[in-house]
Amino acid sequence: TKTLPPATHTNCYLIYTSQEILVIDPGSPYDEEQEALASCVDDLISEGRAVREIVLTHVHPDHIGGVHALNGHLRAKRGGAVAIAAHRRTSESLKGQIHVDHFIEDGAVLELNGEPQIKLRALHTPGHARGHLCFHDERTGALISGDNVVGFGSVLIDPPEGDMRAYLASLKRMRELPNLSVLFGGHGPAVANPYKKIDEYISHRLEREELILAAVREGATTSKEIVARVYFDVSPKAHAMAERAVIAHLEKLEADGLLSRASDDSISATKAND
Repeated sequence: TKTLPPATHTNCYLIYTSQEILVIDPGSPYDEEQEALASCVDDLISEGRAVREIVLTHVHPDHIGGVHALNGHLRAKRGGAVAIAAHRRTSESLKGQIHVDHFIEDGAVLELNGEPQIKLRALHTPGHARGHLCFHDERTGALISGDNVVGFGSVLIDPPEGDMRAYLASLKRMRELPNLSVLFGGHGPAVANPYKKIDEYISHRLEREELILAAVREGATTSKEIVARVYFDVSPKAHAMAERAVIAHLEKLEADGLLSRASDDSISATKAND
């Protein structure tokens, strides 16, 4: 998919029982990948299953790029398209691109008919995207974590769709889930040490935040200046993305009352914390 480095692909998940299939995030815009997914779905259908719906974890292009192709295939080969399901906020952002038939709200349970028993509880986990959803299988402890936690690297929080304060709250909510056994992220391999990985994500963000606040207190007044001081461990090629993350941190710090932004967009620490 056309995703951000270090990822080169997006994971699409087929969750199925003896009777039904959920397709989560058919993201690839490329014909070869779309054909491979369609073939896999056809194999499952040939064994007596039906596609219940296509589920989207969030709005980003690398997670929705294959929706129309898969539904077109199902319409041509199987006699009809299937419903698209996503959070209401995702539907709002996709208006004019993809019609969402079914809104998935926080706490909703997607229960598939057939064996084995599969019940996925939806968690609205905004931060990476406003309508971001994770799906928790309470029986096995598996969590489909979308782009909130991925198999390698960190996650870009890019305003206005991204919100650092909401993202940290979502990570903490994920951390509080009982008996997590594995994370299935939107990119990279499965994560077999879920609590450790979530802790690493939270620590990484808070450490960056401390460095950003320190840079402001030491005189940095723009996001570019902050990137130069804080992201010294990142290739200059990635500085544009780093600046978007800095802006997300600055918005959170401003909301927390730790810094202020002047009319010319220059940044300063609040006097109470000087």
